[in-house]
Amino acid sequence: MTLLRACYCLMLLSWPLQAVEVVAHVSVSEQQLSTSQLRAIFTMRQTRWADGQPIQVFVLQSADDQHIRFSRSYLKMFPYQLDAIWDRQRFSGIGSFPVQVQSEEEMLAVLQQTPGAIGYLAAEIRSPALRVVVVHEK
Repeated sequence: MTLLRACYCLMLLSWPLQAVEVVAHVSVSEQQLSTSQLRAIFTMRQTRWADGQPIQVFVLQSADDQHIRFSRSYLKMFPYQLDAIWDRQRFSGIGSFPVQVQSEEEMLAVLQQTPGAIGYLAAEIRSPALRVVVVHEK
C-alpha cells in the first residue's frame, strides 16, 4: 500500500501543473456556464448560443495533456468517454464532431477568428479577441 501511495504521489508531481481555462470568441454573450451546459456544448448536443448564434467547438487531440485536463476538470469525463459520444453521434448521423486542432497555437488562432467559437487554453494565454468563460457547478 505504501508503494502504491508513493507511485501515486510521483505521478501527481510529474503531471504539469498548468491550469486550463474555457475561452470563447468575444462575440459569445455568455460569460458563465454551468458544468451541465458546458457538457452539452462539448458533447455537441447544444449547437446554438442563447442569442441564436451557432456554436463552433474546438478541441485538442484526445491524448493532449490540456485536453485531458479540460475533460477531467470541467466536463467531469475521461477523454475516451467524450470520443465515444462523438463517434456514436457522427456514425449514427445525429450529430457533428468538434473541430480538432493540432496545438494550442492553432487553437488560439481559430478561436480568435471564429465568431461563436468555444475551446480551452492554458490560463496564461490571453487575447483581446477572447473571453474567459466562468464554469460553475449547478
